[in-house]
Amino acid sequence: MPLNIGIQKSEFRIVLQKILAPDFYLISTDMDILFWSGGKDAYLAYHFYRESNPKATIKLLTTYNESTDLVPHQNIPLKDIKTQANHLGLELITVPLPPDCPNDIYLKRLEETFENVDEPIDHLIFGDWYLEDIRKWREKVFGDMGYDCLFPIWKKSIHDLLPILLFKPVEIKISAVKEEFQSLIRVGETFDQSLITQLQHLPEDIDPMGEKGEFHTQVIFKDLDEQVE
Repeated sequence: MPLNIGIQKSEFRIVLQKILAPDFYLISTDMDILFWSGGKDAYLAYHFYRESNPKATIKLLTTYNESTDLVPHQNIPLKDIKTQANHLGLELITVPLPPDCPNDIYLKRLEETFENVDEPIDHLIFGDWYLEDIRKWREKVFGDMGYDCLFPIWKKSIHDLLPILLFKPVEIKISAVKEEFQSLIRVGETFDQSLITQLQHLPEDIDPMGEKGEFHTQVIFKDLDEQVE
């Protein structure tokens, strides 16, 4: 009768690699995967994580609608995501998803992707800011796969986040707006101090960072006029 010791396939692969090639692991070769939407939150997560871990090996991971080649919610074309990755000099892992993808298929495709990555994965990095339920869900489902999650901008002050978006050589554009807010926010509008002030004074309950999905953004690198979220 086989013994079930509860080890994940990804963990077993890493342990086996360390047994077969121990000298290789004397040098840290672990790699972190940043979930990359192409928007401001992913960019902020990258900025703060890279600032704290300048030598870390990072790969970007983007899920996209396999029927439209658009990033869900952000509505950013996959070709723009590839341009962003090239600008940052990072390898991009892309994961196709069916339209209106249910969570079980989403997680299955991600787990298959992780298992096919050559290097051991150290952390999964996310750009969540303060939504506790989203963070707990990520920590549960990815923890069950054997991966630790990091949240570099978690509950940071908006006064720490906005200077990165407003004074770095990037421009933030609105890429998608929830239907009920489309009379207040326009796709293509610049996410700047003026818009943030406007959002903070509206009677509607709109998070100035769009944390509850009111709107999504796309980053544009000013120096090369290339788009990111």
